[in-house]
Amino acid sequence: MKTFLLVILATAAVSLYSEDPLVVFFIDPTFAEYSGDAILVCTPGGRNFIIDAGMYSGFDPPWDCGLEKVLPLLDSLDVTYLDGAVGTHPHADHIGGMISVYETLPVVTAYDSGWPYAASWTYETYLQAIWNNGSDYVTPRRGDYLDWGPELIVEVIHPVDPLSPSNANNASIVIRLTYEEVSFLFTGDLETNGGEDVILAALATGDIDDISADVLKVGHHGSHTSTCSGWLSAVNPSIAAICLGAGNPYGHPHDVVLNRLNARDITIYRNDLNGTFYLSSDGEGVYFNTMPPDSGGPEPINEFAVYPSPATSQATFAWNSEDVQHCSIAVFNLNGEKVFDVQASGGTYVWNLSTDAGVVSPGLYAAVFRTSGGEVFTEYFAVSR
Repeated sequence: MKTFLLVILATAAVSLYSEDPLVVFFIDPTFAEYSGDAILVCTPGGRNFIIDAGMYSGFDPPWDCGLEKVLPLLDSLDVTYLDGAVGTHPHADHIGGMISVYETLPVVTAYDSGWPYAASWTYETYLQAIWNNGSDYVTPRRGDYLDWGPELIVEVIHPVDPLSPSNANNASIVIRLTYEEVSFLFTGDLETNGGEDVILAALATGDIDDISADVLKVGHHGSHTSTCSGWLSAVNPSIAAICLGAGNPYGHPHDVVLNRLNARDITIYRNDLNGTFYLSSDGEGVYFNTMPPDSGGPEPINEFAVYPSPATSQATFAWNSEDVQHCSIAVFNLNGEKVFDVQASGGTYVWNLSTDAGVVSPGLYAAVFRTSGGEVFTEYFAVSR
C-alpha cells in the first residue's frame, strides 16, 4: 500500500495519510446456492492475512471461491504472499477456498482450529496443502496473542481445549483485533450454545478481560443459532458485517438476528446486499467502502464521488458541475499503476470498467479528479465480481 500512496502523492500533489490505514475486505462468496466466509485483513504495517476463503465444491455446479474471488483480489492488490491464513474451523464453506490459496501463494503461518474429528476430503486436502506450502502450522487457543504487527493487538478469544467432538462450529477461532481505539471481532461460525455462552462465562469470571468491538463479524452467516442478546450486549458493536452467499438455501441471515441488530441501531453490511465490501480504519473511526479522511490535507468534499462501491459492471464518476465544468479522471490500483484515464465534462462520467488490457480486476482503487483550475481530489472505491 505504501508504494501506492507514494504514487498518488506524486500524482495528486496532496498529502493523503501519515500512515496506511487498516483495511478489511469482506469478500462476496456468492455462487449458485453456496455460501461461506472470506475475509482479507490488510494491516497498517503492510501485512496481509486472510480469515477463511469461502467454499470449494467439486459437485455440480463446481465452485472454488479461493480461485474465483480471493486470489483475484490478492492479485489486484499486488499481494504475492500472505503473512498468515486463519482457517476458523473445518467446514468446506470456510476452508475449502483456502486450498487454492495455499497451492498458489506462499503463506508464512497457517492458523487452524486443530479440530481432530474432521475426516472430510476437503479438510484433509486443506491440511495437505498447508504441509506442501511449508507454512508454520499453529493451533491458537484462548489467551494467545498473534503477531500481526506492532501496531495491532490480536487476541485469541476462542477456542479452548478440549474441543467438542460433536460441533465443529464451536471450534471456531475467534479473534479480537484492535488498532488503537478501534476493534474488530471475527467469529467464524461460533454458535450461542457451546460457543458464545462459554466466552460470556469466561468474561464473567475474569478469564477474559474484554470482548467489546466496534465491528462484529456476525457468527454463522446470521443464523439464529448465533448472536444472542447477551452476546450483543457484551460486544456492543456499532457495525455488524454478515458474510453469506445471496443464494444460500438456509434463509440466512435469519430475521431474529436482524431484529436483534436493528433493535440496537447497529449498522448492518452484508454480502448478499452489498457484494464485496470493505471497512477501513485510521484507529479512530470506521469507514464503509472508503478510506479514512485525510488528517493532514484538505477535508473530504461531497462534490466528488464514485458510485456504486463496490462496482460490478460500471462505475459513475460524479462532481458538482456548477463549480467544475471540466476535469480529468485517472484511476490507480493499489500497486500505483494507472489503469484508466479520461477527460470529462458535464458533472458525470460512466466507466464500463474496461481498460486497454481488458476488464479491470477486483480490488480497491483510487479515482484522482484534477480540475481545470489545477485542484486535485481523490476518492476511493472497490470493484468486485
